[in-house]
Amino acid sequence: MSPVAMLAGVRIETLDDRRWSTPYRGIVTMRPRLRLTASIAGREVRIDVDDASIEVVAADHAFSLSGVEALFVVERQPPAWRFLTWYGVFARRHGKHDRMIIETPEGRVARFVERQIEARLGLRDVPVRGEVRCG
Repeated sequence: MSPVAMLAGVRIETLDDRRWSTPYRGIVTMRPRLRLTASIAGREVRIDVDDASIEVVAADHAFSLSGVEALFVVERQPPAWRFLTWYGVFARRHGKHDRMIIETPEGRVARFVERQIEARLGLRDVPVRGEVRCG
């Protein structure tokens, strides 16, 4: 693992170890995987991105997404935190519900995570209805 950059609680690394590549992951370009580790409200969320998928691992959940067409940031006010504004980074996939990748109280962090994943997947930043322009 080699550290690439860091922004206010988000650590970025590249995983160039071939053990992480399988016939189903990371074989399109053989570029290293991108790992974003975010510390949000005392919790750590790890996001691994390769050529074809996004894998999210937190203490209470884990999931993987493939076929992502667009990423966008939405302002949210969860019921338990009515007085706080949070920003969710969502993935849009054709024919499926949008899926939240990460949620943070800092708009800059949400935009940073969105842009890092878009760059790794080779996605353009396209406007999405309801998207917040923060950071």
